[in-house]
Amino acid sequence: MLRKPEHMSKIATRRMDLRYPDLGAACTDVARLREGGYEVVGTWSLAQILDHLNMSMQMTIDGADFTFPAMMRPVMKLMFMPTMRRGKPSKLRGKAPEQLQPALDLDEDACAKKFYSLADTLMDPSTPFVSHYPMLGRLTREQWLLMQQWHAAHHLSFAVPND
Repeated sequence: MLRKPEHMSKIATRRMDLRYPDLGAACTDVARLREGGYEVVGTWSLAQILDHLNMSMQMTIDGADFTFPAMMRPVMKLMFMPTMRRGKPSKLRGKAPEQLQPALDLDEDACAKKFYSLADTLMDPSTPFVSHYPMLGRLTREQWLLMQQWHAAHHLSFAVPND
């Protein structure tokens, strides 16, 4: 869960080391950040981080109108799934697809409420998931949840609590 790192000058060394056993733990961290205050050490605000995560979680239910090239998906899956299973941050850096770029002017409260709601929906075993993720191809329910937990930990690691 949340632990404040020593303040250093580089973003990479100031990020949180997060791993979530489920999306409920991510919701708990978001609530703690919002209640106790935080500093963002990346380029997105907390509202933008949540908006990006919300779009990704919504894709679990509704699918996406974009995909990565078919030849690339199995390679990406082979590269990312072991990293996600270990809960380690990815060494690969890239820009989110345009479809998942957050808006600039967002209401943090609204983004947080949607994050909590989507997390609850995804954790409900009766919620049907689509079969494919644009970057990784076919995913089982367990892989979808693992990916969303890892994705939340990755982005929320840029929000450092004040306490």
